This record gives sequence, C-alpha cells and structure tokens, in this order.
Amino acid sequence: MKKRRRPVLRNSADYERAENSSRPLAEVIQHFLRVSRMQGKLDEVEVREAWREVFGTAIENRTRKLHLQKDGTLLCMLDSGPLKEEFQHGKQDIMDRLNEHLGRPVVRQVRIL
Repeated sequence: MKKRRRPVLRNSADYERAENSSRPLAEVIQHFLRVSRMQGKLDEVEVREAWREVFGTAIENRTRKLHLQKDGTLLCMLDSGPLKEEFQHGKQDIMDRLNEHLGRPVVRQVRIL
C-alpha cells in the first residue's frame, strides 16, 4: 500500500487551503458567505420570507418596504396607520417571532416607519 504524501505548504494560502480541506462543508460555506459579504443579503431574503409566513399575506400586502440593516435592525414601512400603531407597540413580539421562525437571532431591533 502506497503511503499518501502530505502537500508541501509553501505560503499562508497553501496552509489555509490545507486547513479548509479538513473542515465540514457547512462551515466552509459559512466562511465563504462571511468573507464575500453575502450573509447580510441572504439574511434579508430569509427575513422577508419569514415575514410573509409569520404575519400572512394581509400584512405583507400592507408592507411597503422591509429592509434588514447590517446591524440587525429591521426597517418596516407600512401603509396602514392603525397597523403601524399596533406594530409600534409589539416590536419585541415581532422580533421574537421572526427570530424563532428563522431559528437564530437575525433581527436585533425593529423600527416601524
């Protein structure tokens, strides 16, 4: 049986490549998303989907704009005055329900506009 030779590590890029090869695929993908700054956009898409699933189409139809900032602040612009008032008083509940649906703390603050 032939013994497998380890690759020669000439520089830091070779070392990092060798390190990455022993990581689980999910961890490598997460690292790529962080480095390429795509995680924020993916989080925003997931929050929009969660918004529709948690609050339903009636609320989604009254939502003009939904934007997740880099610091985790969810900006929500609504058409209806009474709905704005109701959501203004339930910010913590909105944040908790979305984060629970997502399975991780993505939304850190909610601002109703």
